[in-house]
Amino acid sequence: MSEISQHVGQRIKKYRKSRGLTIQQFSQMINKSKATLSKYENGTITIDIETLLDIANTLEIELVHLIDYESPNIKPEILPKNTYFNKHKYYMYYYDGRIKRVVRSLICLTPTQDNSRDVMVMLYNGLDTFDHLEKCHYIFAGTMKPYDTITHFYLTNQINATEKMYICILNPMHASSPAVGLMAGIGSNPFFAPIAIKTLISKEILEENDNFINALKLNKEDHHMIKYYNMVVINCHNSLFLDVKK
Repeated sequence: MSEISQHVGQRIKKYRKSRGLTIQQFSQMINKSKATLSKYENGTITIDIETLLDIANTLEIELVHLIDYESPNIKPEILPKNTYFNKHKYYMYYYDGRIKRVVRSLICLTPTQDNSRDVMVMLYNGLDTFDHLEKCHYIFAGTMKPYDTITHFYLTNQINATEKMYICILNPMHASSPAVGLMAGIGSNPFFAPIAIKTLISKEILEENDNFINALKLNKEDHHMIKYYNMVVINCHNSLFLDVKK
């Protein structure tokens, strides 16, 4: 089996399960047998383009989200100039107080074809490790707008189009320092309401030690700013140096 067939199969399985569909149910929806669908998802047979488009339409997603495979033989395209976001992969972290743990996401960047400043973004949210993207909890897609001192991300959950994510990041002065900013969107349990979370985006995988956890959590100065200004202000005065995972 080829890597691309495995990749596409994992994507189909991920989106099918996210829709709460069994193999039996989904195979009927695309007029295929259970055995054929199982082979699609395992990557043991190649899917023709018309069937792949039918699968994407049935799952109510864009075709590109099933075939976002990066060939190791193709040189990455050049991204628009930016003081920090000039690579193709970044590692995002935030601390979720509802579950008392760090949430990891991988950000993949691709330049648009119209030569604009916008950059296409795929964000794989809720990873246990960065090696298995197919095991992410959610996939968000959208665009990044990079500027010299600040970068904006506008993303949509590919399973639930009503769930949007906005990330505002201050580009760090030092290239080896993680970028610090705010991620905003709609929260889930135990409340359904607008939320904002402090987040770090790094060029390298970070060591998740005490300094790392403290950098993710709101500190006394953050709480003071909230109380004094009635605003969530993520104000990083100096470059933030954290250990890179070896």
